[in-house]
Amino acid sequence: MDADAARSFYVNEVWPRLGEGLRARLRERWPNVRLGPEAGYTPLSDLPLRLLCGLTGSGKSTTLAALQRAGRWRYRDDLPARRDLADLIIIPAAQVYSAAAIAPVRDRGERFRWTQLFAQEICHGGSATAFSWLHYRHDGETALLNEGLRGAREIGAALRHHPRWRIAELWLDPLTRLQRLSGRDDAFDALATGAADLGHLPAAQREAARQLLAAGVISARALAIAAAEARNYGDRPWGGKAVNYRCLAMDQLTPAGAARAVGEFLFAGEAP
Repeated sequence: MDADAARSFYVNEVWPRLGEGLRARLRERWPNVRLGPEAGYTPLSDLPLRLLCGLTGSGKSTTLAALQRAGRWRYRDDLPARRDLADLIIIPAAQVYSAAAIAPVRDRGERFRWTQLFAQEICHGGSATAFSWLHYRHDGETALLNEGLRGAREIGAALRHHPRWRIAELWLDPLTRLQRLSGRDDAFDALATGAADLGHLPAAQREAARQLLAAGVISARALAIAAAEARNYGDRPWGGKAVNYRCLAMDQLTPAGAARAVGEFLFAGEAP
């Protein structure tokens, strides 16, 4: 479907089938957000949205916390996060498209499967397009910040279709990221694991990964998450060039340095 047909499908076929609790959740948790036109609300695609992107374990939460501590830039972060957008829009749309019952999905592997189906069959821009469907009650001054995109496909779609958006992508050496993932204690990381999948890693790092796995430095769960993300989002940062995009090598930055680089790029030209 094209973007207009996908939005029409969601509004007419999916939204009415959501439980009242989910529909109310949008207004209660995000009072400045609407799914359609309403007086005082502007399409998100027309607003200067700032996006901090990166795969799981690349340092988004740490960088956001350091950015907040720095206190140098004014921004709002009251848009639905990626997980919320998946629960409200992407997964229900994929379930209805597949003639499946709308139901919560906890396992990350299953969530990946539904989000991939959404991107392949319903809307090729994935979360980038779903975010653009939102409308926001904006004060006309304060920048909006969100971390809702993943992978080169979604970043490329956002840059092509939403030129007012500015994107910083965090990238981390795969072995370092696996070690960080292995140390996370996040309930959202639930994922059924099987045999260790090293195929997503650069060939030169696979033997080192085997040794780290055997030594217990990295976990099978971390490998499963990284492999699933590579299948869904790719194993490289976005490879194009755009004035409103920057890729930051997190291996070379402290949290404070990453926050400074992100802040100076995302909020360039705005008074601190």
